[in-house]
Amino acid sequence: MATSSISSPGIASGLDVNGIISKLMQLEQQPLTTLSTKEANYNAKLTAYGSIKGALSSLQTAAAALAATTTFSSKSVAVSDAAVVTASASSLAAAGSYTLSVTQLAKFHTLRSTTGYATTADTFNTGTLAITIGGGSAVNITIDSSNNTLAGIRQAINDAHAGVTATILNDGTTNRLVLTSTTSGAVGSIAVAVTDSGGGGTNLLSGLDSASLLQTQPADNALFNINGIDISRSSNTVTDAIEGLTFKLTKGTLAAPGMSTLTIVPDTDAITSAINTFVQGYNNAVNLLKTNSSFNVATKTAAILNGDSTVRSLQSQLSDLVHTSVTGIANGISTLSDIGIAVQKDGTLAIDSTKLAAALADPNKDVTALFTQTTTGNEGIAVRFSSVLRTSIGFDGLIASRTDGIAASIKQIGNSRDALNLRLAKIEARYRVQFTALDTMMANMQKTSQYLTQQFARSSTN
Repeated sequence: MATSSISSPGIASGLDVNGIISKLMQLEQQPLTTLSTKEANYNAKLTAYGSIKGALSSLQTAAAALAATTTFSSKSVAVSDAAVVTASASSLAAAGSYTLSVTQLAKFHTLRSTTGYATTADTFNTGTLAITIGGGSAVNITIDSSNNTLAGIRQAINDAHAGVTATILNDGTTNRLVLTSTTSGAVGSIAVAVTDSGGGGTNLLSGLDSASLLQTQPADNALFNINGIDISRSSNTVTDAIEGLTFKLTKGTLAAPGMSTLTIVPDTDAITSAINTFVQGYNNAVNLLKTNSSFNVATKTAAILNGDSTVRSLQSQLSDLVHTSVTGIANGISTLSDIGIAVQKDGTLAIDSTKLAAALADPNKDVTALFTQTTTGNEGIAVRFSSVLRTSIGFDGLIASRTDGIAASIKQIGNSRDALNLRLAKIEARYRVQFTALDTMMANMQKTSQYLTQQFARSSTN
């Protein structure tokens, strides 16, 4: 009995072979869903730890800044008359008050030609200009037929970089060459010597030597007095009169001296800002740890790191650090609460601004040591924070150890998924072989049944 081939599973027998196999494989693939759920959970934990590490890193940075003595040695300076002087102070400046009297400002030496020239194209005899500044070496400038106009001489001087700036001013009736020193004070005084060839132009080149130029602004030094001591400087910006203090003189003459008081004090604003940054960083870290490890009783929902031992260790670590006591500090301060930084019921920190300001303003309270002391076993609070957190977020710290373990679990899930997919492929292939055989057998049985039915029908008619 001849049989035709089956081109698609189930066509001959009527069995939905593909549908049956699909449903069976859905059951077989349930372990893959379990693996994916575990993987998503682990990835969520990695994300949470990434956020926690970022918060702890910011806190460590804030603690390191607070552990630096330079944070507490920074100074600010107040001036009683900003029209007379402006000032800034570095950490090297000693706290104190200074009385300043300015009787003369430093000036840039300025000379102009006494001869007026009709146009900037007026010509001069050729020759050489020798310009010296403050009695230094001369810069020789050649004047020839290519540059012996008033405009050409101006450009030649500027191109020579001789320590002066040359300009041409028109007063409405005539043009004058103006030379201005680029250095203020007596050290910037200008001298011009001329060698005149005697020909080549309509004006004498010697008309531009020092003897022929008119001084319009003297090469004055700044003259001022600090706490009764007379001082002279070539610049109005003074960096070396008082260590750590830079100031710029802006007003004052002999007839009307500029008077101002400069007061250097510790920069408590900078210190307060550093403390605020530290407290904010601490609170961010505490809240993030709490959020990621919480359990909502109402919804019976646990956060992604609920029950995680590493989180508990980090929380305990922060709590221990914030309750640190430093012994032997002047005036009895030893904890954060002594300067107005208190732990709240929820574990965060709060600052009593009034108490903190009073502590920073009290010279008898060594707030600097409370944060920056480096004595082994009795380190300052910020020093301890910085050191412990540096280890916790380091490559072999608490967080790294935990995330390395999570990453290893994710890798194992990937390996298990690959192995399971191989096994599932074999199972599906086996199902197809089995159901194809069943389909073929049922098709043959149907054909046999049809044949017998036909034979019985024929015998009945005969």
